Amino acid sequence: MKLHAIILSLLLLLPLCALHAQDKEKKPSFNGGDLNMFSVWVHKHKHYPEEAKKAGIEGRVYTAFTINKEGKLVNLRLLRGVHPLLDEEAIRVIESAPQIWKPGENRKGEPIDVNYTFPVFFKLVEE
Repeated sequence: MKLHAIILSLLLLLPLCALHAQDKEKKPSFNGGDLNMFSVWVHKHKHYPEEAKKAGIEGRVYTAFTINKEGKLVNLRLLRGVHPLLDEEAIRVIESAPQIWKPGENRKGEPIDVNYTFPVFFKLVEE
């Protein structure tokens, strides 16, 4: 009898769990997509500095920024650089991105600031 009461209680709680799962914050979107869409844009528009290519410099430049309540990319900063040539290009390409963000939303559907850590990859390709 107790087992039936426990099972019944669990079944009654399932819809509440489903409602809670739907009640999540929304991340900002870039040009109708997610952060992956922004990564594609950055990769397409970055320029590998020739001097860095010749010197064999490669690596990940870590940046951070905020997508604010108005859907603007603000507070861009370098977290961990590789080399000044690559660091400058990472900042340049992110700063040049179009401001076509839809802001994130809290559980109530209100716009919120969302912070990101964003790596920019520079990898030499052997030809």
